[in-house]
Amino acid sequence: MNKLKPLDETEAMTRPVMSRLADSLRSGSAAAAYEAAGKRGDVAPCIRAMVSNVLCVGPAFTVRAPPGYGDDITEATDTAPPGSVIVIDIGAAQTACTWGGTGTAIAQRRGIAGVVSNGHVRDIVDIRQLGFPVFAAGTVVSGWRRGQRGALQVPVCIGGQVVHPGDLVCADDDGVVILAQGGFEAADAALAARLRFEREAHAIVQAGGSYADIIQRKPG
Repeated sequence: MNKLKPLDETEAMTRPVMSRLADSLRSGSAAAAYEAAGKRGDVAPCIRAMVSNVLCVGPAFTVRAPPGYGDDITEATDTAPPGSVIVIDIGAAQTACTWGGTGTAIAQRRGIAGVVSNGHVRDIVDIRQLGFPVFAAGTVVSGWRRGQRGALQVPVCIGGQVVHPGDLVCADDDGVVILAQGGFEAADAALAARLRFEREAHAIVQAGGSYADIIQRKPG
């Protein structure tokens, strides 16, 4: 079984900032996260929402799994902390199944915030009925086997973005954004400005204003 490393001093100092940033993102969007991150961190659009009208925010719990094998994924489902987002990387063979209805039911009961995978999922009707945030490359009928292991809580690559354990994930119908831990402070300040601008833009539209009026208020 993979042993999770203890929280080091840097990670402990990052926690309050991450918590504040995550709280702000829950009243925002993936697009706002992208803007706050300096227009970086966007995952390739081939990884998209499998369930509509959901917002998924939380620290990444990463899984590097051999394609077609579920050993690490099932362990992550049972052990990832509540509030985390399980991020699954199966490498180049991305037509393999990485998630399904049983995992969804367990993860939702445990308080997992969502799943992001560069593979495929099945039992999509069950997943959608539960309204659980899942972002993946598509659906598939095949399942998985057991007997090969990868690793938990290691750097992975999803849709062109390297994801480290503890990076912040923000995903919705528009796509998935990864905010790296080293940029939490800057992103937190930028997000506050971005959300303030979005509120102002909405007020301008409601008051009959023009696009030009909105652009004048846009930060950066």
